Amino acid sequence: MTTNMIEYTISGKPGPIKATRSIAPIPKPGANEVLIKVIATDSNPKDWKAFRNHEEGRGINQGDDISGIVESVGSSVWEFAPGDRVAAFHRMFQPHGSYAQYAIAPASTTFRLPANTSFEAGATLPLASMTAALALYQNLSLPLPWNPAKTETPILIYGGASAVGAYALKFAKFSGLSPIITVAGNGIDFVKSLNAADHIIDYRNGNVVEAIQAALEGRKLHHAFDAVSYNRSYENIVAVLQASRGGQIDMVDPPSDDSAIPNRDSWNWPEGIKFTRTFVSSAYGTPHKYRDETQAAEDHEFAYVFYRYISRLLAEEKLKPHPFEVLPKGLESVAEGIQLLYDRKVSAQKLVYRIADTPNLV
Repeated sequence: MTTNMIEYTISGKPGPIKATRSIAPIPKPGANEVLIKVIATDSNPKDWKAFRNHEEGRGINQGDDISGIVESVGSSVWEFAPGDRVAAFHRMFQPHGSYAQYAIAPASTTFRLPANTSFEAGATLPLASMTAALALYQNLSLPLPWNPAKTETPILIYGGASAVGAYALKFAKFSGLSPIITVAGNGIDFVKSLNAADHIIDYRNGNVVEAIQAALEGRKLHHAFDAVSYNRSYENIVAVLQASRGGQIDMVDPPSDDSAIPNRDSWNWPEGIKFTRTFVSSAYGTPHKYRDETQAAEDHEFAYVFYRYISRLLAEEKLKPHPFEVLPKGLESVAEGIQLLYDRKVSAQKLVYRIADTPNLV
């Protein structure tokens, strides 16, 4: 095996998003890590949310969704061996991401990719599916899919056409939640095709709060997941929860404007409304502002189990990965893909890159 590989780092300060190609040594896995030959990867919104902090030539390899074949494993890894088909979630903002020919992932966030799932489809899974799972089960404490709800449990999922929102809809159906209400826009036809939501509300028609309340038909809503956290979407959710005399909202990305909510620094939401945030780094046990060390450790254990449950769902054809479009030039298309996400020109699909399509690989 060659000792070098092609790697792309992402930057965008100043100006548009850029991808810088370089030759780097193939990394070696740590004791509890897996080295994966990347067959396909994709981009996530977090890629553009982070790139502005990096000047050209000082960017980082932002790729976090790995789909490929195990090349080697660390000394303490017992589940995987060279040649295994896997998907994996790379440690965000750390070296050796998936915008390269080889990438590193913790063994705990690596899971088998069944033969009936393509590498391209597998690339849509790790970050988005786990974000949805952590939100529903760890933060909102909703019934698990292998122990589904025994009583009527309404759920509101805002942004059902996004990858995270779509996985949340699928998991909510597995968990027997009802009614499942979602809000979407351009991707409504895709959301309908999932056959998961009981009520689909088009935010472009306005009157979102009234439409959600009509879908509830007098029921109380106490659990809501904002999978997009865009254009002050939380305001509609909070209004519905207040009408239900309280509840919990979980968000992927809290509002950044200080005037959006009172006492933003302490997240003092209206009385009776609990706020939590899902930041998927806790899947490998890293605490953050919204999850302390104990909670992050619990998320780590949960993620280990749930990733392996995803493998089973895929093998049994109960879970379909998110739709995707393969961009034509492999990793040479990464900057274009992230720019499309930044410009909000992508709906109801993931942008995927096949490494073999990259020109002039080493």
